[in-house]
Amino acid sequence: MKKHIVTGLLASLLSGVFSTAQAATPPVVTTSQGAVSGKLLDGVRRYMGLRFATAERWKAPQPAPAWSGTLDGTRFGASCPQKGSALSADSKNEDCLFLNVYVPDGIGAAKLPVMVWVHGGGFAQGAASDYDLSVLAKKARAVIVSTNYRLGVFGFFALPGVRADNANINFGLQDQQAALRWVQSNVAAFGGDARRVTIFGESAGGTSMCLHLVSPQSAGLFHRAISESGPCTVLTGSSLPVLVAASEKLASDFGCPSGPNQLACMRSKPVGDLNAATVLDLNLSSGAAHWSPAVDGVSLPDEPARMVREGRYHRVPTIFGTNHDEGRLMVMANYHLRYLLPVSTAQLAAEITAAAAGDAQAQARLSATYTKDAYGSRDKALGAMLTDNSFACLAHNDVAALSAYTPTWSYEFNAPTYSANINPYMPMGAFHGAEMGYLFQKKFPGLPLWTGLNARQQQLADQMGRYWGNFAATGNPNGAGLPTWPSYNRVSTPVQNLSLDAVGTLPAGSFQQDHQCALWNGIWATRPAAP
Repeated sequence: MKKHIVTGLLASLLSGVFSTAQAATPPVVTTSQGAVSGKLLDGVRRYMGLRFATAERWKAPQPAPAWSGTLDGTRFGASCPQKGSALSADSKNEDCLFLNVYVPDGIGAAKLPVMVWVHGGGFAQGAASDYDLSVLAKKARAVIVSTNYRLGVFGFFALPGVRADNANINFGLQDQQAALRWVQSNVAAFGGDARRVTIFGESAGGTSMCLHLVSPQSAGLFHRAISESGPCTVLTGSSLPVLVAASEKLASDFGCPSGPNQLACMRSKPVGDLNAATVLDLNLSSGAAHWSPAVDGVSLPDEPARMVREGRYHRVPTIFGTNHDEGRLMVMANYHLRYLLPVSTAQLAAEITAAAAGDAQAQARLSATYTKDAYGSRDKALGAMLTDNSFACLAHNDVAALSAYTPTWSYEFNAPTYSANINPYMPMGAFHGAEMGYLFQKKFPGLPLWTGLNARQQQLADQMGRYWGNFAATGNPNGAGLPTWPSYNRVSTPVQNLSLDAVGTLPAGSFQQDHQCALWNGIWATRPAAP
């Protein structure tokens, strides 16, 4: 009798083990390159490390070759070359054009909307593997794809030899487009609807959304776009002559003089040496942009913001937004972590001088506006100036331009990520990137720690996930049970306030007043165009 009981218990346990193992293994998916396995974790099927393209150094990406057998899709592929930092790990692997697919389990026969995530990092750092998109896949009820793309000097380089070979020198943008083409060809096999593709990203990833809106090569590859903290002019200020000059100087520094062998010489240089030439510059007041997208006449026919203003873009619904305290992250990185001291009077004055760009009248107005008395501390004043100058007002201008031609929604994220202050010199507030903690509900790059969300934060996170999901599904963020989010118009200029107090529309004009947009627009209007 005891023997039968023990045998029965063993059989039951083994049955449980085998059923668990089966449940943890999602179906094998057949792509255009071959079959791929994955893993099921927390209700989400994950297929990782899928090669979508291959590329030689400073050449256009090519479709990835087919493979035999079943590819193991349970591990991420290599990150693109970059120096290690708080944002991402060091990588010297140029074979890096991989993407990942997150699919909510139990989706049934209906095709789900698709969201393609483009990571940030100043076009210099970051990787798709840095972000866990599983929670958002469930909240938004969408198939989510995250992709790598070439960064820094590998992604944006303009030696004469490179341009002679391919006038399209925005290789990082080309990689993103190759990933979008892969999605069009393959996402149906994962349960996604290739006719409902939303591209979305944060910081440089958000700016990439604007680039896709205006790039001829992106036509037909997506149907909606979401830009988080990525105005069209951020990190797109380097003109082609400036990028060519920087490329020539780098080649000279590496002992590769001008001439027919210059490009071959640079292609022979070690990855690590070239990584050292790419610097993530968080000094936004300087306006400097190194190894970032430039107008090349092919992938970017003109300045992205100008093309948007003139209606020369792919007319799809868009969401553009920023965070209330974007610049506080830069203040912490450039001052608090570097000097272990609060911002001094001289440092604030130097930042104002840089932002004024030689305009004495602008400098006087900025000095009178961003003061310790007005903001409570020099740290907060500098954070506000960086927010207003580099994010809030630029993005608001983009929204106004987009709304003249296509349905557009504007938001401001205004909620803290931490219940306790992690910076002794200044509360971090809704800093640059903070909204990702709510959308993904996971640790994200640059975040020193992740404490999870409390009940009020979780409510906002759920609302944001549904807004993003509704937009991906229908092209409109609104839906049952959500606070109404009016589309933008130039009369009442509605901006949705994503805060813990109450999600709703900010009073007309309050966003512009809070961020000194009249001041900045006046300064920008008198500033000469870049060469």
